[in-house]
Amino acid sequence: MSDRPAEPDTIRFRVYYDFASTLCYVAHKVLGRIDDRIRELGVELEWRPLDLTMIVPWDRGDSFTSDVRTAVHNTGLSLGLDVEMPDPWLDSRPASAIALSTGNDSDERRWRDHVFESIFVNRSFDLLTPTLTELAEEIVAPKTLPDDESGVALVEESTQEAIALGVTGVPTLLLDNWLFGGVYDDESMLSILSQLAEQYRDSGTNAVN
Repeated sequence: MSDRPAEPDTIRFRVYYDFASTLCYVAHKVLGRIDDRIRELGVELEWRPLDLTMIVPWDRGDSFTSDVRTAVHNTGLSLGLDVEMPDPWLDSRPASAIALSTGNDSDERRWRDHVFESIFVNRSFDLLTPTLTELAEEIVAPKTLPDDESGVALVEESTQEAIALGVTGVPTLLLDNWLFGGVYDDESMLSILSQLAEQYRDSGTNAVN
């Protein structure tokens, strides 16, 4: 008989994000660099894109003041990331539609990695470059790749679902009916995830659907 402690039941947190959001890129990097430690907690993250312009009072193509851009830049710096906010606000729907069409967490993660790198590292604001299009055809069967109309519908459906749950911004973590917005340093994010997972397990529920 093994003396190893039983593995904790897996708790799935959903992370709502928008590819156009610099703070979502920051959250992607922060949570990515502690991914192994998150899994040790018995926690998995399910990333779900939405269209933030359906929630907030700005639209695709809008620009932001230097004060807003500086504040976002400083938030990134405080978390170890020297990142600039794209200008104007990008239309993230084509990339988000593909993310929603991936069949598993691994492919979604590959897609998210490459899209965020394209925008925030390579500073390419075409969200379906030839390289990304090739990757999309690799991780989503070409015959099931969403066209423009069906892709917009997918993203709108995801966004309306988030709105119904009370999401008012991104990045937002969802656990059952509990929402937590924003991104913090590595240890703070781990502490938040750990405490919520334990409270959820203590409630007698093993996983989030």
